[in-house]
Amino acid sequence: MDRLHARHVRMRVMAFRRATREDIPAVLDMQAANFIDSLEDAKRRDGFLSVKFTGQQLEEMTSQVGIIVAAVEGGLAGYLCASSCEFNRPFPLLAAMMQQFDAIDYRGRSLVASRVFIYGPVCIDRSYRGQGLLRGLYETLLQEVAGRYDIGVAFVADDNPHSLRVHVDGLGMARVGEFVFSGKPYHILAFHVRSKNENGAASKSFAEDV
Repeated sequence: MDRLHARHVRMRVMAFRRATREDIPAVLDMQAANFIDSLEDAKRRDGFLSVKFTGQQLEEMTSQVGIIVAAVEGGLAGYLCASSCEFNRPFPLLAAMMQQFDAIDYRGRSLVASRVFIYGPVCIDRSYRGQGLLRGLYETLLQEVAGRYDIGVAFVADDNPHSLRVHVDGLGMARVGEFVFSGKPYHILAFHVRSKNENGAASKSFAEDV
């Protein structure tokens, strides 16, 4: 089986959907394997997770904005978390980012005057990277939040250039601000949430290497 055919077979058995409670153990395993403290320097250059959540916190996310998963036969290929601002206020890193919202406008709207949710973290299993899964997760999330929110906001560590590239160059998120937490600089990114009228079918193309 050549590589192109193998990729098509793998994509046919993949589904992008909201996570359920039964998916949480697999999300926790992927989170542990990709958390910054678990990775050698060489692997960190391919991206890493800066924040770690408990199983209870992940379950709370599934009942709020939601967690989107790329499900394959036998497990998960990736996941994308999304949560409310209220959920994130107890976390010092996230709270530091949200303190900047008063000074940030995006597409002519103030973040504090908009319906905002927090995007991330996102993680894709290393064996599935470079196949466009991020695009599928992102488009599925946009469908889930259409009509409920106006703007999604994310943050990326300055020393995580891989993640910054795929979100800005790959998904078209805009850099709207910066902040520093514990002496470490971060970028604030924002993206428009389409209304239900704007929100067509999710893209089925996995050509972009994100």
